[in-house]
Amino acid sequence: GLPTSTRKDSQGVCFLGRLQFDQFLRHQLGERPGPIVDWDSREVLGEHRGLWFHTVGQRRGIVPGLTNKWAAHGPWHVV
Repeated sequence: GLPTSTRKDSQGVCFLGRLQFDQFLRHQLGERPGPIVDWDSREVLGEHRGLWFHTVGQRRGIVPGLTNKWAAHGPWHVV
């Protein structure tokens, strides 16, 4: 497992003030959907909103992009 797999998620950026990080990214970069792919099987599990919304080791925000078949089989991490 990843060393960060049990840590609380955090994406706070001090210069954004009350603006949420996802809102900032959406405004600056937009969305560019792409596939969520299982590393081992290469099976497509769902769709993400854009690579810039995720960082390596992240768990937050992945499940909404997964199909119902896969959502409950996590935890899922970005690699």
